Amino acid sequence: MNDKQWKIEKYLPKLSGKILFVGVGKDPDNITHYSEYHKLIQTPESFETIDLLSDNMMSTKASKHHVCDFLDFVNEYKYDHISLHGLWGDRFIFKKENRELSGKKLSEIIINSINKAHTMLNVGGTIEIGPNTNNINVIYDYMINEGLYKTIYRINRGEEECGNCIFWGEKLNNNPFNYNKEYNLWENIKTVGLFKN
Repeated sequence: MNDKQWKIEKYLPKLSGKILFVGVGKDPDNITHYSEYHKLIQTPESFETIDLLSDNMMSTKASKHHVCDFLDFVNEYKYDHISLHGLWGDRFIFKKENRELSGKKLSEIIINSINKAHTMLNVGGTIEIGPNTNNINVIYDYMINEGLYKTIYRINRGEEECGNCIFWGEKLNNNPFNYNKEYNLWENIKTVGLFKN
């Protein structure tokens, strides 16, 4: 089962309460799975999305759509579920000569995004993360070992046709997410679609 099938069959039908899906713009390959997400959750009336793209460029339906960078997003309430799936993948194009700097910058964005989602999530709620690199496992391990999250589901990119390295976990407390190591999630990857000539 690939990650899109997993989301549709195993993840979305279990969600209820206030839900925030980050990054749901129209797929450039015209894949329409986003357009069904609101129908698959238990509480479509509280399904919110956020993207840099406006409502009319979205392929999914939401009760509320926020147009902004997730790291700049401010909200008055917390969520029961937040998805950060597939945000940092093949659409990020960097020059090979800037690979190290770009990889560190993108890694910083990912760490900051996870931290932000952690602060916006209710205890007992869930976070789902899925970039296209298995190097993120060190961050998933940190989240578990620090007692911040309990694993619900976890799979590496490349296992069972999965295109992303997925972590879905339940938030156990409001202790801070303090992962502060400078880290390049793409450092040891030899062939990466992210880095072009």
